[in-house]
Amino acid sequence: MKIERPKVELYQVRGFGEKFSAIFDFIRENFKLLLRACTYLLLPLCLVQGFAMEFMMKVLVPFYGNTFDMDADADVTQGMVIRLVSSYLGYVICILIGSTLLAGICYGMVKYYHKSPNRLRGVTMTDLKPTIIQVIKRSLAMTVALVALFIGVLVFIIFFSTILSAPILAIIPILALVICCVPISMALPVYVFEDKETLFSSISRGLKLGFHSFWSLLGLMFVIGFLTNILSSFTSIPWYILTVVKSVLLATDSTQNSFATSPVYSFFVYLSSVFMNFGMYLTMTLSTFALAFHYGSIAEEEDGFSVEEDIQHFEELAEKDTDIDNFGKL
Repeated sequence: MKIERPKVELYQVRGFGEKFSAIFDFIRENFKLLLRACTYLLLPLCLVQGFAMEFMMKVLVPFYGNTFDMDADADVTQGMVIRLVSSYLGYVICILIGSTLLAGICYGMVKYYHKSPNRLRGVTMTDLKPTIIQVIKRSLAMTVALVALFIGVLVFIIFFSTILSAPILAIIPILALVICCVPISMALPVYVFEDKETLFSSISRGLKLGFHSFWSLLGLMFVIGFLTNILSSFTSIPWYILTVVKSVLLATDSTQNSFATSPVYSFFVYLSSVFMNFGMYLTMTLSTFALAFHYGSIAEEEDGFSVEEDIQHFEELAEKDTDIDNFGKL
């Protein structure tokens, strides 16, 4: 007989190790749906992202050739710089879109799981679609707001230090701005899971929750980030091997040069880049779920959301219970 695991509650006070258990328990329980959602939404993006990455690498091929051929001249033309910047910009745009889609998938699954009495059993992509779209919209709005806020504050700091002719004065405010990036990461979970919060109130509340749990949040993201980098390095091994071999072949013999530039070899390099980017997004789910369950822990500790939900559910059950009203008819 299969023993059912306890539901992974969102709003539950957890210690450092318990957050890890919640992350991996949730992924283990819903891995098939998670993989299906990532395949549907992120794999097509990875096809484009891999193309942008390979285009960028083709621009950089002369640099790799000069790494092995010390007599060659590293002449960077204006056209090469333009192609490099445009390809890099395209790759960054793909990363931003992918991060937004990933937030929609992970937070959408947690939100649906939290509100559904049957967890995610039998749930299809069609069932998740409205929740994922809602989360993507909120994630996009929050990302734009935070990027604009970061750039605005940074420009103000630089402008103010320039007026005072003391660039050294900008160091401390810039460091403070970078430090604020840790607690402000709570703004998106707040905006996603608390429907009553507005965009700017979510930023304020996110900062409050983030500073309240600064060290535990920093430690959690450091460990999760370290684990993510290790796991993503395995999916990047084929691409690194093929790229290094290609660079060596291009710098040695003209006969081998033609093999390195052949369509077949280039196609395999492209497939390895797609696999690497898709693996990167899969491992990034760990940090996304980590933020969600850290938010749930600190929000429960501060506001006791689970108690409020229990009271609401009790009132709903009381309204539906008509046994007492019908007692006299028995």
